[in-house]
Amino acid sequence: MVRRRGWQKWMGVLLTAVMLMPGSSAYAEGKEITIGSGQTCSTLDVLNAYDGWYAVRFGFGQTLTRMNDDLTISGWLVEDDWTASEDNKTWTFTVKEGVTFSNDNVCDGNAVKTSLENVFANGTRGTEYFHLDSVEADGQTVTIHTTDPVPILPNMLADPYFTIIDTSADMSKAADEGQIGTGPFVIDSYDPVAKTVSVVKNENYWGGEVKMDKINFLYTEEQSTLTMGLQDGSFDAVYNISMSDIRLFEDNDDFTIVRTASGRTAHGFMNQNTQLKDPVLRQAIMETIDKETICQYQLAGQYVAGKTLVTSSANYGYDELTDPYAYNPENAVKILDEAGYADVDGDGWREDPEGNPMDLQFVYYTGRPEQQVMVEATQSLCSEIGIKITPVLNDTQTVIDRLQAGDYDLLCMSINVLNCADPENHMNTYFKTGGSYASYGWSNAEFDALMDQLSGTADPTERIEIVKQAEQILLDDAVCIFFCYPIMNFTMRTGVTGITSTPADYYWVSEATDVQ
Repeated sequence: MVRRRGWQKWMGVLLTAVMLMPGSSAYAEGKEITIGSGQTCSTLDVLNAYDGWYAVRFGFGQTLTRMNDDLTISGWLVEDDWTASEDNKTWTFTVKEGVTFSNDNVCDGNAVKTSLENVFANGTRGTEYFHLDSVEADGQTVTIHTTDPVPILPNMLADPYFTIIDTSADMSKAADEGQIGTGPFVIDSYDPVAKTVSVVKNENYWGGEVKMDKINFLYTEEQSTLTMGLQDGSFDAVYNISMSDIRLFEDNDDFTIVRTASGRTAHGFMNQNTQLKDPVLRQAIMETIDKETICQYQLAGQYVAGKTLVTSSANYGYDELTDPYAYNPENAVKILDEAGYADVDGDGWREDPEGNPMDLQFVYYTGRPEQQVMVEATQSLCSEIGIKITPVLNDTQTVIDRLQAGDYDLLCMSINVLNCADPENHMNTYFKTGGSYASYGWSNAEFDALMDQLSGTADPTERIEIVKQAEQILLDDAVCIFFCYPIMNFTMRTGVTGITSTPADYYWVSEATDVQ
């Protein structure tokens, strides 16, 4: 049975606006579903910030390689027969025969060459992955030369920042209309205000039959709206139902839940350009947070208590490394008193040692439900030892912008540490001196040296040991609060298949997505 489902009830008005917007094509009746999510893009340009994630999530973009659930890497647009030179500075890949872009242009070695060159010519983050020297193309063969050894280049190329696009097409309206990709779907409409996206079947898809005719992606950070929308039929699937509501869909024949451990860590960045430059204050805050209790009760056991940067589901030292500032509220009070943090004016809140009042602004968003829980729990627990914290709610993109600008005291954000099935890129971006999101005043020469060593190390065991050493520095310097690791979920109405929840957190829909 073919099922048609559009925007319903409270979404009816928005549907009309989306369908009438310029550039929206007429839609032939067929199989259609609507997916709700608290996460979405700010533009359709794959090189803008992290919007490439949504090219892959929405199914119009693909990368040369892809991350498997066991954190290995396989070919996607290329065969699995890649080779590397002895110095890991020259890598050769074979583009699969028959790959085409959605405009029916051939995606061969030269198309891949120009797409990769475009990343470094017009993007801003390419060098955080690797430094490109040159790219050669010969038929289906692509040879990538890097200026430095890159022993995990196939991992790097799985990141959606390297989504392969047709650079011969007009890209002047990429932000609003997207680029031409190779995926099973193409952009049908996009509302940059409501952040709603609709994709339709790519009639020229190279990878087999595309079962869905249309998929709508609806964005809202209101967790209750996502839950009610799934219950009343407005949504056919929802990405990451909150821990408090997931039980409504368990043991219910009308719904299917796909769960997976993710590579995500909920970070609590502490800006050392503010009063948090004092390690005593950072340490006291960290020792006040009872992560185990929060995860067990407020987060309903759906999250693992954090300790290390890299999630407990990967082999990077969660059970081995030492957290010097684990939960210890008595010691937090002691070190604050000794450092001169006292309630001078008797209002119940400590001033800093110079007598300045403290009101630490904690920036967060609600697109991921653990954020608000962690922020409010931190506020409550710190109030018990006289540290005033004020939560500041922003939308996701604003939080990302504030993180990059260093515009916060504390900031909570869930980030996939294993975005390349390996933490190197994440550690360079958020913690290495000069990283594009490392704007919070911390710099450590030993950490930077370890990152440089990691970038040239090929042996997997050695890489793990280097990462562990770097993680211990982050712990010892009280750089960031690693709150918890989420267990991701996609919750779907029965009959919806082929929507996936993976550790990569990229691959939502595919040609196999279907509804009965």
